Amino acid sequence: MAKAIIECPHCKKECERRPLSRISPDRDPAVRQKVQDLSLFRWKCPNCGTTVLVEDPCLYHDIANQFMVWLAPDGKKPEAGHFDPLAGYALRYVDDLNAFREKINILERGLDDRAVEIMKLILFLQLQHDLDVVELVFHDLDERTGDFRFAAVLSDGAEQYAAMPGQTYQRVLLDVSERLYTPHDFVKIDMQWAADALDLLRAE
Repeated sequence: MAKAIIECPHCKKECERRPLSRISPDRDPAVRQKVQDLSLFRWKCPNCGTTVLVEDPCLYHDIANQFMVWLAPDGKKPEAGHFDPLAGYALRYVDDLNAFREKINILERGLDDRAVEIMKLILFLQLQHDLDVVELVFHDLDERTGDFRFAAVLSDGAEQYAAMPGQTYQRVLLDVSERLYTPHDFVKIDMQWAADALDLLRAE
């Protein structure tokens, strides 16, 4: 891949760097953790040593778990023809690194992100009665209890954890699977999608 020019935000020196384009945990298992801790996206200026996060449009392709997530910093869906649809694959796109990490965290567990996003929206609306929540992120799945844990980010930057029972996921998953159609293409499944999906489910 051709190199790109980046200007250091501190010293203003222009440097060459090789942009990310494709990430595969099957070929290099270490990249999974590097995505989660963002180290894969950190660029260090060779002139002054300043480190910054750089978001490149890139594809995360998990062959073992059969999903692809396209990071689109400009928010644009991948153009048709860039990737061939793969049978059985979940194809998603996101527009920022936090959503990129979260989507991977959900899909590599074999979870249906449509059901998880609807759960997030329900929990978000519940928490707003008592907390000034600005963001809700899927954190993990308690394999012992089956509970889904979410990190609630508050307006002051603090975080609190909240859980929803696995039975809720199963109920939502049934509705999503039987009553909603998701195109076999790269789609953006987020809380806005969840709000629209709930409206459709309630209208039936």
